[in-house]
Amino acid sequence: MDQHEQPVETPGLSSKRLDTLLRTLAAEPRRMIYTYLTEHDSASIAELTDVVVGWSSARARDTDACNWDDTRTSLHHRHLPVLDDAGVISYDAAQRTATLASLSPSTAEVLATITDLDTAETDHED
Repeated sequence: MDQHEQPVETPGLSSKRLDTLLRTLAAEPRRMIYTYLTEHDSASIAELTDVVVGWSSARARDTDACNWDDTRTSLHHRHLPVLDDAGVISYDAAQRTATLASLSPSTAEVLATITDLDTAETDHED
């Protein structure tokens, strides 16, 4: 390439962005939160705690996620900030609400693929 040529922009995600999304949704509670927010757009931390505890119990997960107070604390201090830092949600810690961020089509496609795979795996466990 000539030194004065500009690289061609390619549609989709950079490898750095893809890595960030994969790390972000590596934790099951964050996949649950993302899935819930794609259907409801926004929710309080109490509502998200109910979702994570309920879905974890329904999936027979033997984890701390079945303890409501521990789950709420984990969502507030760890999971929601990670999703916010990745640009997947907007988390207002003062108001304790999370809102799905406006996502590019390529980001939404990657996240949907991850959550679809998670759902398919869970469906086959029954």
